[in-house]
Amino acid sequence: MRTIRSVTALLMLLSAGAWSQSDGNKAQISGTVFDANRAVVPNAKVKIRNTGTGLTRELITNATGLYRAVLLDAGSYELTAESAGFAQAKVEGVYLNVGMSLGVDIALQASATVTTIDGGASLMNVALPAPATTINQQTINKLPINGRRFHDLAVLTPTVQVDPQRRQLSFAGQRGINANVMLDGADYNQPFFGGIRGGERASFAFTVPQGAIQEFQVVITGYSPEYGRSTGGVLNTITKSGSNQFHGDAFYQLRHKELGAKDPVQQIAALETQHQWGGSVGGAIKKDKLFFFTAF
Repeated sequence: MRTIRSVTALLMLLSAGAWSQSDGNKAQISGTVFDANRAVVPNAKVKIRNTGTGLTRELITNATGLYRAVLLDAGSYELTAESAGFAQAKVEGVYLNVGMSLGVDIALQASATVTTIDGGASLMNVALPAPATTINQQTINKLPINGRRFHDLAVLTPTVQVDPQRRQLSFAGQRGINANVMLDGADYNQPFFGGIRGGERASFAFTVPQGAIQEFQVVITGYSPEYGRSTGGVLNTITKSGSNQFHGDAFYQLRHKELGAKDPVQQIAALETQHQWGGSVGGAIKKDKLFFFTAF
């Protein structure tokens, strides 16, 4: 009986740890529903829909008109709010980045027409203060990168650089092994030394393809407790998933040794010709229900 209790306690502890960390790679929306006179509207129905996957979350405002939706995937959303005696209000163009906490207040009008608001330019990130930079999908797709290792793009963030000795990411001057690299909320660190998986001892170690990365957040310091583990910065990365629309890409990258510039002692920088190729594809198996994504 004592053994069963110990195992149960261990499983509860592990599940609690996993739950606390899972919020780090998600986002949330909260806000207040008002009427035209800025009075709060309790018991209003708020629907939050991911426009890419059709995922829908339905909430009811509390006595003070507040609502909060947590553990949302990064992506584009639309919000609708309705209550008896009011016209439905819709907020479009709401985009959530990884780790974001967004405030979206909704105003209901006493009219017979639906009110639509473009929320893209008027929303506020209400997350706890922490120096963070988000590297989005456009940046990952468009900027050139040598080797297509997604975490090298983190050096676009102020105070982040590559440690020349161990080739790890150094956040705010700290050693690279003190950094915490997260992938979809899970630990993606070198198991023994810490830092980037593979590290300086395995520059050719398997890593997630750049084409599979949706976006990532670079948190330099002052991050909230759900990230934990490290005294250095955090690289909070999420991968892509399929959506209702089919998307795909393919690439071939050639770095020929004969095209490399020579250094002052007439040595060519690229000793061997390098080839990289691959691609990715994703889409819906069943609209709004089941999706797939693969990258190579």
